[in-house]
Amino acid sequence: MAAKDVFIVTYGCTTTSSAAPVLSHEDSRIGEFREDEVSELPMPEGYKRSIATWFDRLRARQAAQ
Repeated sequence: MAAKDVFIVTYGCTTTSSAAPVLSHEDSRIGEFREDEVSELPMPEGYKRSIATWFDRLRARQAAQ
């Protein structure tokens, strides 16, 4: 097996809208998940760590305000 480096970019967003998210033509499905649900999602651990980091930074930013 060849060694590979993977660079994961995580974009997070929050909303105050109650409108349903809109699926773009580039995607086949969409989902919204709470932070506590991420660990059970079928995705590589690196993605899960990246999402956890995003939540940590969001909390730190909110605490600093």
